[in-house]
Amino acid sequence: MKEIIQLHAVFKGNVQGVFFRQHIKEYAEKLNVKGYVKNLKNGSVEMIAISDKQTLQTLLDQIIKKPGQGSISNIEKNYSKQNLKKFENFEILY
Repeated sequence: MKEIIQLHAVFKGNVQGVFFRQHIKEYAEKLNVKGYVKNLKNGSVEMIAISDKQTLQTLLDQIIKKPGQGSISNIEKNYSKQNLKKFENFEILY
């Protein structure tokens, strides 16, 4: 059984107002990843994603390869095995 972990990622660049969150949500749903994505006040986008490490890497690869109409200049990411948040699905928070 694959170990479930949590990814906290912050995407910087041209990531707001370009349907970036919607693309992330679509990729996450196709991979059955749970969590959320939301805009931050500083112009970046935050994502919490729960799945196994390989699936989370696939999700990141898809986001980097096709970020919608946006562009990513930097990604800060942190993986955790403790205090995993519980989500029923993957959603866009406002």
